[in-house]
Amino acid sequence: MRLTDWPGAIGAALERQPAGQEAWAAVVLVCASTLAGAWLARRNSRRMTIWLAIASAMMLVTALVDLLPDAWHEAAESRTPMWTVGLAAVLGFTVITYFTRKGCACPHDAAESRAGKHAPGLHRRVKEAVGAALYGGMGTAAALTLHRAIEGATLALTASAMIILALTVHSASEGLALAALLDMARQRLAPWLVVACLSPAVGVLFATFRPLPEQWVPVLLGLVIGVLSRTAIVGMRLAGSRQRNGRLSRTHLAIAAAVSITAGTLLAFAHATHGDEESGRTAERSAGAMATRAEISRAISQAAPVSVVEEPRREGAQL
Repeated sequence: MRLTDWPGAIGAALERQPAGQEAWAAVVLVCASTLAGAWLARRNSRRMTIWLAIASAMMLVTALVDLLPDAWHEAAESRTPMWTVGLAAVLGFTVITYFTRKGCACPHDAAESRAGKHAPGLHRRVKEAVGAALYGGMGTAAALTLHRAIEGATLALTASAMIILALTVHSASEGLALAALLDMARQRLAPWLVVACLSPAVGVLFATFRPLPEQWVPVLLGLVIGVLSRTAIVGMRLAGSRQRNGRLSRTHLAIAAAVSITAGTLLAFAHATHGDEESGRTAERSAGAMATRAEISRAISQAAPVSVVEEPRREGAQL
């Protein structure tokens, strides 16, 4: 099947689902995509540098192309001041910066190479790099859990084919990033994958039974933007630190840029499509409200003469 046929196929499959199950079908797709990304990172661990570079670029694209417009739109709808969203983003960025401040992303010079594995300070730098990966991975896991819960709430409200396709693509990058960072930090991946897969379902349930206050959503999105932006920078530096010269090669950068630009274009198109759908729904609601008011006015105007004619008859009957 061609890539251009995917949105139609997904849309047709979702339309065949009973009402209310589109969101759950989307949650299953997102979970499968996350697991596929993590499996890809673990299966090809020798290529961890390129996977980490791609995942980091994708996280930055997700923060800027996906979450930032969402935060802006939610803040405008809920009348939340934009400075609170910006402050939350700065807070998330600063917290991850603090915990990863000792991460080593410096080039390994020739003296260290000649000294071998027992070079002075080498173990300390390795420990710092592992610590940076650990806090970057944990921060990413926490941010992605919150982000995916909000996405689940969004799916409960709208589950269009383009939105689901975009979520599926960047869910794979999220699984890839989790696997890469936690692998470098030598932490267990399975618990965080379970949380990442369950959080969209939790979001759907919350949106169905107890939605979050509107003012909270843009602030939480701003926090996630800050965390993912800083984690993307840490991931790029860690990927470069795995190279001998401490820098990513042009091939690595080109591949990461190509993948992230493609995903960013898809996300932007999905947002544009979602915006058109929302405008259409608003217009339909307005037209429906106007039609209802017109019907009520017509009914009142038709009923009024009857009451006027019947009133004298009642008076005559009484006489």
